[in-house]
Amino acid sequence: MKKLAMVVSTSFVILSGTANALPYVGAKLGYSWLNDECTTGYTCDDDNSASLGIFGGYELNKYLALEAGYDYLGKFTGAGLPDDSVYAFTLAPKVNYALNDAVSLYGKLGGAYVHYGNKNDESFLGALGVEFNVIDRGSVRVEYQKLTDINNDIVRASANTAYVGFSYRFGGNEGQQPAAVVQEKVKEKPAQEVPAKPVQMKTFKTTLLSNNTFESNSSQLKPESLGQLNELVSLLNKYPQAKADIIGYTDSSGAERYNQILSEKRAQAVATALTERGINASRLTVIGKGESDPVASNATPEGRAKNRRVEISVPEFEYQE
Repeated sequence: MKKLAMVVSTSFVILSGTANALPYVGAKLGYSWLNDECTTGYTCDDDNSASLGIFGGYELNKYLALEAGYDYLGKFTGAGLPDDSVYAFTLAPKVNYALNDAVSLYGKLGGAYVHYGNKNDESFLGALGVEFNVIDRGSVRVEYQKLTDINNDIVRASANTAYVGFSYRFGGNEGQQPAAVVQEKVKEKPAQEVPAKPVQMKTFKTTLLSNNTFESNSSQLKPESLGQLNELVSLLNKYPQAKADIIGYTDSSGAERYNQILSEKRAQAVATALTERGINASRLTVIGKGESDPVASNATPEGRAKNRRVEISVPEFEYQE
């Protein structure tokens, strides 16, 4: 029990320091084999088997998660194990390292409670894997796992498993939010000496929230979102001296590099929609700022939804009616 107690206590320490944990669940299929499961005088003809498992955990941040699971390793024949099942309950921290937007490496080091025939034992657990982000909030993982010491009073065996699994993360979804807020400000500038007409200044600002503007986890504009640009297009056509700044943002979910690229793509998609409606690209400045400059807390789904946005502003310019 000392092994599991150490893992469990470490897990509680990790959870106690984290306020924004996103849950996930998954399933896996694989192939297991035993080492050192036999000794002289015993029949040992089954040392490999198909296996399966389920798992769930909390993504504490983009680098660390806490994961528990149930693994059915299969049926084996070994010393003190007459064609019987082996299964394990596992608990381990999971450390992630993103190679790029779509691929991450990870490792786990924790403990397991193993049922080996008619015996139970605690074991250390180690695992290495590669995770591929294939859909929004969904990923495929390929993993090698080892349970180091499974003792049934006759032998101390170890179990190896190669898995392919799929996991789905909850939270961070793009909830419904109010439509973009558009505001326009007009103020008079002190009159010149002999102006033919009063010279005025005009600005324009709008915020496009991603759930109303883009397909989920995509930079593709929704067809119905183009109407949000009508007022801006009208202003730019009316005042050819006006220019627009387009800045994309994301929330803090997912890899930082992926968020940066997505923010750039979404800002560029808005710019492309404007040029397709006749606005010269030289009048547009396009920037992606990823997960920086949040306008709300990333600790709640509502706050994250507000942070996934594209801000458009027209700097102050002079005009005459």
